[in-house]
Amino acid sequence: MWWSEGEGQRWTQHSLAVLLPVVRVPLNKKQGCKNEEVLAVLGHELGHWKLGHTVKNIIISQMNSFLCFFLFAVLIGRKELFAAFGFFDSQPTLIGLLIIFQFIFSPYNEVLSFCLTVLSRRFEFQADAFAKKLGKAKDLYSALIKLNKDNLGFPVSDWLFSMWHYSHPPLLERLQALKNSKQD
Repeated sequence: MWWSEGEGQRWTQHSLAVLLPVVRVPLNKKQGCKNEEVLAVLGHELGHWKLGHTVKNIIISQMNSFLCFFLFAVLIGRKELFAAFGFFDSQPTLIGLLIIFQFIFSPYNEVLSFCLTVLSRRFEFQADAFAKKLGKAKDLYSALIKLNKDNLGFPVSDWLFSMWHYSHPPLLERLQALKNSKQD
């Protein structure tokens, strides 16, 4: 597990916990998580691994890449596409790239981004529930509060804005879900 805080300005720092073959816990920080809280965050990250979230994201990414290349190959040869933008006699490749990426893939990417955000938020709730199942709910609860404070996060946000833009649920939603989920 890699546990780190970014260098630089206070408002750009973000705590990060990632499973890697390296363990790095900064010792010179005044604030931070207790050992039990670090174990709870590790339990959360292990939940991502156990539930196959990384593999699922890789598969989705590969399927998206294949679909984009396939659609591009189909669309780049369509005369109608170029004619719609005033290119009746020629099909310039650069213009084709611009048309496809700006007018066709742009709405697709917005929808895909929203779907991936919803999926990512669901994965976060599942990983939190996994840590709770390991008996680390109380420690994860306090760790999430500390991490949110260290990252200068605001705990309250509009539900629609956060649903569209935040890959992780806001703090209050996660804490409420930790309280409400069944204890096994």
